[in-house]
Amino acid sequence: MSPQLRNMVFAAAAALVAGGSYVLFTPVPATRSMAELRDAGIADGQKFVLVCPERLTAQTKRRIEKVQPGLLRPSQGYAHVGRVADCFSFDGGNCFKPADFSSLVTNGEIIVSSLRRDLVGVDASVADNPDGGESDAVDDGLQYAANCEAYKCGTYDAGDGLFPDGACTNRNRLWLVPSPCMIPNCWTAADGGWDDNAVVDCRFLGPWTESDGGAHWRGCNTGPAQYAVGSQCVPTECSIVAGDDPTQWL
Repeated sequence: MSPQLRNMVFAAAAALVAGGSYVLFTPVPATRSMAELRDAGIADGQKFVLVCPERLTAQTKRRIEKVQPGLLRPSQGYAHVGRVADCFSFDGGNCFKPADFSSLVTNGEIIVSSLRRDLVGVDASVADNPDGGESDAVDDGLQYAANCEAYKCGTYDAGDGLFPDGACTNRNRLWLVPSPCMIPNCWTAADGGWDDNAVVDCRFLGPWTESDGGAHWRGCNTGPAQYAVGSQCVPTECSIVAGDDPTQWL
C-alpha cells in the first residue's frame, strides 16, 4: 500500500486467510471517509469478501439488523461476519488466486474499511448505506479467531443472495454469514434458561452416526452444521472466547 494510505490505517489484528498469514488494518480515525481512502490508493488493492468469526459488539449487531432483520438472536454474541476488504501483496500482484480465492498467492496486508476501532465522537446511529455511496456508519467488531476465509466479490454464495453481484461496490458493507455449527435448543428451563439435562430434537450424523444408521444425541453441545439433523437445532458459533458463558452468548 502507498505511504499515504499506510498513514491512514492501524494494524488491529493478525489472521490466517486462505493458508497465509496477514495483518488486518482498520482506518483511523473512525471518521476517516471513504473518499480519503480512495484518494490514498485503497482501490489499488485486490477487493474481496473477508469472512471471520467475530465477537459481536452493539454497533455490529445494529448494522446486521439493518440489512438482515431478525437473523440475530437477542442474546447472540458470536457470529461469522462477511466484510468487504482490500488486500495488498508485498510484490504488487494479487494476494489470492483469481479463480476461486481458495489459496494464497503471496503474503500481504488487508484493509477492512468497515472495521473501525476508534469510535470516539462517532454517532453510531448514523444509517448504513447498503446500496453504495458514502457512509460514516462504523463498528468496533473484533475478530476473535485467527482463521478467516476469502471469497471473490459477486460470486460468494452465502445463501439468500447475501453477497449479490455488485455488493463489493460499498466497502462499508457487512453481512451475517450462515454459521458452520449447530447446537441443540436446550433453552428449555422453566425460567427460559439453559437446561443441560434437556433432550431435544437435534442429533448429529457423520462421525457420530449410530451403528443402525441413525443420528446420535451428543448432549447440549455444538457440532458441525453439515451433520446436524432435527427441528431443534439452532445455528451457533463453534467456539467462544475463554471465560464467556456459552448459555448467555450462543
